[in-house]
Amino acid sequence: MAFTERRGKNSWRVHYKRPDGTWDKTSKDEYDRPFASEQAAKDWGIAQEVDIKRGVWRDPELGKLTLQDWVDQWWPAQDLALKTRRNYAYSIKKHILPFFGGRTLSSLTPIEIAQWERSIVAAGYAVNVANGARARLISILGDAVAEGLIASNPALRPRKRGRKTKVAGRSREKVWATPRQVLLLAEREAVLSDRDDEFYAVVTLAYTAMRWGELTGLDRDHVRLGSIRVDWQLVEDRGRFYRLPPKDASHRTLDVPPFLAALISEWVQLHPDQKCECAGGPPADGGEKPCQGGMPYMWLGQGAPRRGEDGKIAIERGHIRASNHDRRLWSPAVDGRYAGSRGRPGRRVLVDVRETPWPGRVLPPWPAAERGKTFVPPRGRGFWGYDIQRQHVYSWLPLLPGLTPHGLRHSHQTWMAEDRIDEKLRDERMGHASEGMRAHYTHISEGMRQQLKDALQARWERSLAERAAISLHSPVPALERLLKPYRDGTKKVHIPSVSQMIKSPLRMISEKGL
Repeated sequence: MAFTERRGKNSWRVHYKRPDGTWDKTSKDEYDRPFASEQAAKDWGIAQEVDIKRGVWRDPELGKLTLQDWVDQWWPAQDLALKTRRNYAYSIKKHILPFFGGRTLSSLTPIEIAQWERSIVAAGYAVNVANGARARLISILGDAVAEGLIASNPALRPRKRGRKTKVAGRSREKVWATPRQVLLLAEREAVLSDRDDEFYAVVTLAYTAMRWGELTGLDRDHVRLGSIRVDWQLVEDRGRFYRLPPKDASHRTLDVPPFLAALISEWVQLHPDQKCECAGGPPADGGEKPCQGGMPYMWLGQGAPRRGEDGKIAIERGHIRASNHDRRLWSPAVDGRYAGSRGRPGRRVLVDVRETPWPGRVLPPWPAAERGKTFVPPRGRGFWGYDIQRQHVYSWLPLLPGLTPHGLRHSHQTWMAEDRIDEKLRDERMGHASEGMRAHYTHISEGMRQQLKDALQARWERSLAERAAISLHSPVPALERLLKPYRDGTKKVHIPSVSQMIKSPLRMISEKGL
C-alpha cells in the first residue's frame, strides 16, 4: 500500500511498490511537478499501484528522458526521402530543439506547445513553417508514446478548437492556367532566356502534368514515340542534384498527343548529344549519390562560362536550378516584372517591339519614374544607344500572377475534368493512387487514352489559333514555325469571344502588350 512522508515544510514524497516487488519513491508526478499536498501524493501512489494490478503501468522514470536525448535515438531510425529529411532536419534544429531540447518528455504540455507554435509566426516566419514544425513534433512525440516513454502526445491538436482556417476542407484556390496562357508563358520564357529550350520545356510540363523534378530528370532514353516513361526525378539539395525515384514511387507512362510528340522529336534532333556536365561528389547522409555527369537529360540549364584545357571558353551545361529559373524566367514571365531584392522594389520587364515581333525583345530593366520628379534615362552597360523618345518600348503586364510550376499540374487536372476524362486515367497521369471499388473494377482502355490525346491536341490547336489572333509572328523560332500555317491562310485564327474577354480583361490586355 502506498504511503507518504513529509519532505520539508510544503513538500511530500510518496512510496509505492513496483511490479518487481521493490519499493520506489518520488516527490514529483509524471509531469515533473511537485505534489501540492499529502493527499495528492498519496492519490498518485495509489494510482500507480492500481495501474500495476491492471497491467497498464508505465514507469514514470522513462518520461524524464530529455527531448534532445530522445531525438538522438529517434532520428537514425527514420527512413525518409531526401527532401523530407531536409525538411525534418530544418524544423528540428531551427525551431524544436532550441525551445524544448532540454525539457523532459513528460514535462511538455499542450498549452505551451500551442504558445510555441504561435511564437514562430510572431517571429516573422510563415504560417506553414510553424505548422510544419508542430507536425514534426507530433511525429517525434507520437513515437515516444509508442515506445511507452509517455502516456499521451501533448503536441496533438485538439479537435474543433481555435480559429477556423478552412471551410468544408477548402483552402485558398491554387492558380491554374488555360492552354492559351500556357502558350504565352512558354513564349515569354523563351524571349527572356533568348533560346528555345524554355518554350519546349514549359509546353511539355503543362501537357504531361509532370512534377518539376520529373521534368528536369527526364532523359532521352525514357522518351518513346507517342509516350514518356517517368521513372526518375532530380532532387536539388545543397547545390547538388540527386537522381531518385519519383515521389511516392509513382512510376508511370504518359500518353503524348501528336503535337507534343512532334515537338519532342524536333527537340531531340536539335540536341542529339546533349549531356549534363555534373562533377559528382560524395553521397548524402542518407546514402543518395549525386549525379555523376554524362547523362542524356532532355532539359538542361545554361551555366557559367568556364575555360577548358585547350584554353577555349565553353558554357557548362548543368541542371536547371529551381530558384534561378524562378527568379530569372518564371516570375518575370507570369508577373511582368523582376522580383525585388534587399528591400528594393521589382522592376518591370521592358521590351522593344520596333523590329522584333510581339512580345518584343527584352531590354535592360529601367528604374520606374517617380511622381513629381523628372525622369532621367539610365546610362551605362546595356543602355547605350537607346533613346526612350524614339524606341518602341513597352512593359509587360502581368500574365497570371501567383502561377507556379506546380500550378500547371492543377491546370492539367482541370483540363482533364473539363474534357470528362475517366478518373482512373486522370489518377494514373497525375501519379496518384486510385481508391475505392470503382477504381478497383475500372481498367484503362485504349479508347480512353485516345480520348485524352485527342482532347489535348484540340486544346493545343485552339491555343495556337488564339495566339495567331494576337500576332502572326513570334521572336521564338519554334513558335514562328508553328504560326506559319496561319500566315499562309492554311489555318484560320481564332478570336476569343466577348464573354472570355470580359472574364479576364487584364489577361487580354497583357497578351496584346498594350
